Order: sequence, then structure tokens, then C-alpha cells
Amino acid sequence: MIFNNKLKITKEKKKSIYIATKKVVFILIFLGLTSSAILQKMQLKSKQNYIGILLQDNQRVLCESERVIDSLTIINNNVMNSVKQKVTATMYHPVVGQCDDTPDITADQTKIPNIHDCTHLNWIAVSQDLLWFNGGPYRYGDKVIIMNAGHKDGIYTIRDAMNRRFRHKIDFLESVGSRNYKFRNVLMVKITQG
Repeated sequence: MIFNNKLKITKEKKKSIYIATKKVVFILIFLGLTSSAILQKMQLKSKQNYIGILLQDNQRVLCESERVIDSLTIINNNVMNSVKQKVTATMYHPVVGQCDDTPDITADQTKIPNIHDCTHLNWIAVSQDLLWFNGGPYRYGDKVIIMNAGHKDGIYTIRDAMNRRFRHKIDFLESVGSRNYKFRNVLMVKITQG
């Protein structure tokens, strides 16, 4: 009987155990809800960061698009309002057989840095009838848009002059070893500053 007395739990003890259990359950539920709210807040912050990155990327794309549109507008204005010339286009290598005895120096005295790797310079020679000292519209250093020249379409700088015997003609400066080509009815348009 003594043993049974020890196992007896009073009503007060039952009540305090019940209250303590309720508190523990409440604390666990509160911690669960709090951690869930923190996790959701972290996920929301991550999504906001991702949206911010997307907005920055879209802004960059818009700025680049505006630059392209501005460039195309400039090109269009140049084509519409500038000197235009129909020419035949060929190419030349900066070697003695195709130039004078200083093939790496252009007519405007610019040095070609490497005759084996100069295509990327986008330089051209023009026939002397097109140059200002013979009444033509172009000067050394002028930038021109070349169109209808296949893979050579683009923007070039006039750096060299061709032999006097050529008329209405341009030559693209090419790296030594490049293959020959020729284009007829090429349009050359002077890029005006402004």
C-alpha cells in the first residue's frame, strides 16, 4: 500500500503537468510558425533579388537596344544626307609587288603594325580621282560605310591611295596571304561628323 501511495498524483500536480505540457506545445507551435515565417521571408527576399537582377538585365538590354537604334539612325542619316559613290572593290596586300617600296606605310603615312595580320584594321585605299586633291569628296582619315560588298560590308577608314591609272575603285587592305576577291556596284557612303 505504501507503494500505491507514491504513485498517486494529486489533482494539483496533474493540473501543473497539463499546464506545462500546454506551454511546451505552444512554444513548439510558435517556434514552428516562426521558422516557417522566417523561411518564407527568406524565399521572398530571394525572389525579390532575382526580380531585381532581371530588371537590371532588362535595363541593360534596353540601353543596348537604344544604342543600336541610335547607331542605325546615324547610319541612315549618313546614307540619306551624305556623299555616295558607286565603286568597284578589290583587295590588296601590303607587299612591294602591290605597293611602293614601303608597303607597310600608307599614303597618309600611317604604319601598318603587322602586314600578316591587318585585315581587322578596316582600312581601304581609294583611287586618286576620289581624293580631295583631285577634286574628289574624300580625304585621308575619312570614315565610310561600304555596302553591297558581301562579307566586306562595314565601316572603313581611308588610309591609302591607289595607282593613278584606277578610277572609281577601292581596295580593302588584307593580311598577307588572304585570297583575292572583287565586288562590282559597291556603294561607298561618307560618314559625316555631327
